[in-house]
Amino acid sequence: LLQYVLDHASPGNPVSVCDCMDDFKEAGWSKVAGNLKSEVLSCSIRGAGLYVKLLEIGTYCGYTALRLITAFPSLSISTIEVDPIHVIIARNMVALSGLAQSLEVWTGHSKYLLPRLAKRRTHGQQQYGALYMDRWGSEYHDDFASLDSLGLLESGAVIVADQVLWTGASLFLWDLASKTHLSTRLVPVKVIDDAITEDFLAVSAFTGDTPSLQIDVVKAPPVRFVTLHADAELFRQKWIEGYGASYTERITFAQHMQQHMLSELSKHGYSVSDGVLPGAP
Repeated sequence: LLQYVLDHASPGNPVSVCDCMDDFKEAGWSKVAGNLKSEVLSCSIRGAGLYVKLLEIGTYCGYTALRLITAFPSLSISTIEVDPIHVIIARNMVALSGLAQSLEVWTGHSKYLLPRLAKRRTHGQQQYGALYMDRWGSEYHDDFASLDSLGLLESGAVIVADQVLWTGASLFLWDLASKTHLSTRLVPVKVIDDAITEDFLAVSAFTGDTPSLQIDVVKAPPVRFVTLHADAELFRQKWIEGYGASYTERITFAQHMQQHMLSELSKHGYSVSDGVLPGAP
């Protein structure tokens, strides 16, 4: 991918860089935000304000961040990626695009980097007005709690989380439903995957002027939400950390997790047809 873009993109032209990433059709290159995802993210940025700082957790190769900052030149983006190879690719894409002053790529795990980002607030750095999470869903819960406790999200921030069903973001969704001052919708999006054809983006926005997510006391999640989270974490370790899951097991897991996530959300008032995630009972 990187060599293809270096050979074909116009330096200093982020649109050209992204278009070349789109054009690259070799096997395995499909993990980029599609048209509907891009539209949802763009609408979220407009809702948060065009001059906000955005935090992305899960850079991959930098495609989504580049598309957003191309659409909103006044945007400032910090993006976190745990895979050092992906970091090298993303930083090259950013440098080739000429956007290094507006888009910074951090290397490491969010549990270590979020506290470092929080320290910059003591030196006058503003909070983030928008958040996009694109990693394994069972980890969203911990990121969400850290962002809150560290005060990294400003009042009125927009929160977007990708693929919340098949990656088991059950505890994260329960947290969202428990926050009375957050309005959350689940937006169905098509995915290119052998196991599933559709998953959901969770899009949340503050409904009032609240300085912290912790104003609400989060109700204990149902037992099944906890077990789904545990199942997702176990498979994440096998699949992502290389403990021996086969591709067939991954397909079976994705279908199983999505089916049971939808079933449990339905029991607690979630309707696929309207996409609204109501408050936790």
